[in-house]
Amino acid sequence: MSTWIDWHSHHTAPEAARRIAQFTGREPQIDKFDAPDFSGRIKAMDEVGLDMQLICQGAGIYADQLPRDQAIEIVRESNRALAGRMAPYRDRLMGITALSFKNIEASVDELEWASKQGFRAALFYPTVDGEMIVDLPVMNPVYAKIAELRWPIFLHGAGTSKDPTLKRLEDGGAGVAYAVLSDAEISECVLRMIASGVFDRYPDLKIVIRSSGGGLPLLMHRLFWKHKGPAGERRYSDIFLEHFLIDTASSDARTLSFLIDTLGEERIVFGSDYCGGLGPLDKCFAAVNGQQNPTRLKSLTDKNSRRLLNF
Repeated sequence: MSTWIDWHSHHTAPEAARRIAQFTGREPQIDKFDAPDFSGRIKAMDEVGLDMQLICQGAGIYADQLPRDQAIEIVRESNRALAGRMAPYRDRLMGITALSFKNIEASVDELEWASKQGFRAALFYPTVDGEMIVDLPVMNPVYAKIAELRWPIFLHGAGTSKDPTLKRLEDGGAGVAYAVLSDAEISECVLRMIASGVFDRYPDLKIVIRSSGGGLPLLMHRLFWKHKGPAGERRYSDIFLEHFLIDTASSDARTLSFLIDTLGEERIVFGSDYCGGLGPLDKCFAAVNGQQNPTRLKSLTDKNSRRLLNF
């Protein structure tokens, strides 16, 4: 039976948002469609025929902007709030586990805990205090645990930057950070993982990139450099196509057609970005419904999602 699986939705737990505010003096904004009572979320899913939804924390609960102990405290609070709210709907909702790369050991423990609580994927933000660590050996315990669980990774930009020059721009440079810098750090993260041999060590690892893959699909022709791995030399673009998928969030119909043509049908999953600032859930289906054969695309994304989630 074909199901409609949403890879990209958010929940900003109010208690985690308040804790962030205590640490930073600024409380993350909560989407007007978001609520601690998930019965409304289930109702919205029923209205559009959505069978299952994966939920990760909102980007405003980016913990690794904080000191080490505070970061893991936020991660745990966010994950536990999400687990409790998903519990009555385990047949419809699955979690994406938040992590802190400032505390690798605790994050490995968090993955193990979450695997028993209805979580089915791990959430990665690319940077820690503006620095990339995805290519460093310190990350190996996280990769190893995710590989052991046979989970995919959901790669999401945090929309933050440590660049002090952004403050001279309107809104503190938020428009630049969200529109450009977030995609740039995701692109760099992907290529660092390839160039550092992450997929040599963890050959079954799969990663879903949020919001139509950012700018990466447009750069495929630029990924001509060759990785020198145990099996010989391979183009970065070939390694990308083996290990990465994208969700459909933030696409219009024309863009989605381009993405399917460029990456292939087997690398597309449905994503709504619900409660991430894009509006009501039904709005998120426009790109899919604008395809020549939406039913076929639905079936393909279902197959791709099931393969990722080991259904």
